[in-house]
Amino acid sequence: MNIYTFNNNRNSSEDHIKTLKDIASEHHYNIHIFKYTNKDELVFDLSSHPERADIIFLRISKSKDDEITGLEAAKSLRKLCCHALLIFISANKQLAANTFPTFPFYFFYLKYLTLEQFEPVYLKALSLAERRRNNLFQCGSGADEHYIPLNDIYYFEIFQRITTVYHSNTSFSFYMSMSRLEKELTPKGFLRIHRSFLINMRHIDQITDRTVRLTNGFTLPIGTTYLSQVRKMLSQLKIYTL
Repeated sequence: MNIYTFNNNRNSSEDHIKTLKDIASEHHYNIHIFKYTNKDELVFDLSSHPERADIIFLRISKSKDDEITGLEAAKSLRKLCCHALLIFISANKQLAANTFPTFPFYFFYLKYLTLEQFEPVYLKALSLAERRRNNLFQCGSGADEHYIPLNDIYYFEIFQRITTVYHSNTSFSFYMSMSRLEKELTPKGFLRIHRSFLINMRHIDQITDRTVRLTNGFTLPIGTTYLSQVRKMLSQLKIYTL
């Protein structure tokens, strides 16, 4: 999981990072932390792939010109469709109400913040973020990285070692073997129906003897080798029709 932190106080930032790592390690969570002291750099780095962030900690305070440092970054990230869990920390409890438009996961008032108060909230955020992450499919080609909700995927097709994922109203090609895809996604509701096709069973619209029609209107062939396996699986789901 990817955790991003914004804190323009470098000294307290290091202590905070250590706490995040220690708690995650103790409870067997694998995390990667990216720390920022400049809010604009945080927004810029997430602007191309806002889905990379699972949890974002933001230390917020009111500046001399009444700007709430860190809060504008959170608002910008929400406009970029960043759905990460936002956790705010502030020495000014009056700022809590200002965070509401960003749909925060939690607001900590720094004056009374203790490890006993922080740890259960952080663990709850880790648990929720992990469940969300498990419902995403990650793929990439070079520097072009994608995180796609499993529910949005219709099917995968492989041709000459290049795999293409068809999702929403678009597609993306990358290198991954069909056997690896099948192993990773079969427990998550996907079914191999052909040497070239792996489909999302959530999007099955109709089945015939030799074809599967998906909810996006695409009709895919069922390979002879996979016919009995497909029939067995779909009969259990009671959606096989002649």
